[in-house]
Amino acid sequence: MQNNPNSSSRNTQHVICNTKELSPELLFLIACCQTDPNKDDINFIHSYLALVTNYQSLITAATQHGILPIVYKTIKSLSQSNNSNHKSLITNHEILSAFKQQYLSIVQRNMLMSAELIKITNLLKENNIEALAFKGPALSQMAYGDITLRQYVDLDVLVRKEDIYKIDDLLKDHGYKRVIKLTSQQEKLWIKFKHDLGLYHPKSGVHFEMHWSLLDEDYPIQMKQDALWENPQIVKINQQEIKTFPNEELLLYLCIHGSTHLWERIEWIKDIDLLIQTQEIDWNKITEKAKSSNVETIFYLGIYLANTFFSTKLPSAISERISHEKKLVILTDYISKSWNKENLSGVNGTLQRTLAMLRLFPDTKARLSYLHKITLKPTLNEYDYIDLPKRMYWAYYFIRPYLLIKKYVSNS
Repeated sequence: MQNNPNSSSRNTQHVICNTKELSPELLFLIACCQTDPNKDDINFIHSYLALVTNYQSLITAATQHGILPIVYKTIKSLSQSNNSNHKSLITNHEILSAFKQQYLSIVQRNMLMSAELIKITNLLKENNIEALAFKGPALSQMAYGDITLRQYVDLDVLVRKEDIYKIDDLLKDHGYKRVIKLTSQQEKLWIKFKHDLGLYHPKSGVHFEMHWSLLDEDYPIQMKQDALWENPQIVKINQQEIKTFPNEELLLYLCIHGSTHLWERIEWIKDIDLLIQTQEIDWNKITEKAKSSNVETIFYLGIYLANTFFSTKLPSAISERISHEKKLVILTDYISKSWNKENLSGVNGTLQRTLAMLRLFPDTKARLSYLHKITLKPTLNEYDYIDLPKRMYWAYYFIRPYLLIKKYVSNS
C-alpha cells in the first residue's frame, strides 16, 4: 500500500479540532499554509488581512512557527490575483513589504547554509566519513521542492559515533568552534548519553549539528537506525548529490522529532504534510517500523495532525486506525491550546505538558523513564551551575531537582 505522489492529497474541507483554542492569527497562518487553499481559506485570508493592525505580531508568529516563507508566498500570490472581489491585499502594501523583507532575509540565509552543507558533506566524503543530511536544506528540497521555502537555523547531519572527534577536528581546522564548553569528564558523559554536538562558524554564523544518534541514549523510546545507513537516498541541492534518509525512516523521524517538542511549531506538521504529498510512502513498511520501535502513538499523532490541519490524504486503513484513537484527539487539543502560550504558563502549564508527554509513551516503564530523565538526570544547566570534581558527580542528581524547584518557585 503506497502513496501516489501524483494523486490528490487534500480534501475539499479542512477539519480542525477544537478551533476555539486557536486565535484568528493562528487560523490565518494555517490557512496560508494550505497547499491548495479552498474558497473558505481564501475568504478568511482576505478578511483577516483587511482588519489586521499589528502586522509585526503576525510576522513574529509566522517566524516562530517556521512558516514565514509559505505565508509570504500565499499573500503575494493572492495579492496578484485578478479576483475583483478582493481588494484588501492589493492595497495593503505595508504588510506585503514587511513580509517580503523577512522572506528575503531567510532566502539569503538558506542559500548560505545550503552552500555550507555541500561544502561540509564534500569535506567529510574526501576524508572517508559517512554522513546523512536531514532536516534543513535536504528536507526543504525533498518536501518543499525549494531550499528557500522552509526555515532552518542549523545543519543537521547524522554520522557514525566513532567519527565524532575526527569531524570535530576537521571542522575546527575550517574555522568552526564548539557551541558548548565541557570538561573532559563532562564530555565523556555528554557523548555517552546525548545524541548530538553543535559547532558554529563565527564569521558566517552557520551552526552545524553532528548527530551520532537521533535521540538521547536514555530517552524512553528509540528509533532503529540501521536502515538509514543501509538504504540512504539521494537529494540534489544545487546539482550536488547529498545523502539523506529513506522516505519511511524520514517520515517516522519527523513524527518522533515533533513529538519530543510536543509540536511547538506548525512547520513540523507542514513538513509531514508535504513529505506525504510529494514522496512515495510504503505505508505497510512504515507502520511495521513504528510498531517494532514502540512509537505507534507518536507516529499516528504526527500524521493525524497533518490530516487535521492540512487535510493530508491518507490510505483508508490508516485513516480508519487513527479515527479510533481518542488519545490523538486529546493530544491535538492540547497542542492547539499550547500554541497560545498564555494558556500554558507557570507550574500548571508544566504539569499539563508533562501529562501530555506521558500519553505518548507505550507503557509504564517508558513513562517512569521519562519522568526520571526530566527530573533527576543531570543536564548542561547543572554542569554550568557548578563544576564538581569527578568523585562528586553523584551530587548532580540532587542539584537537578533543586534547580527545578528554584525555577518554578521564582516563577510562581
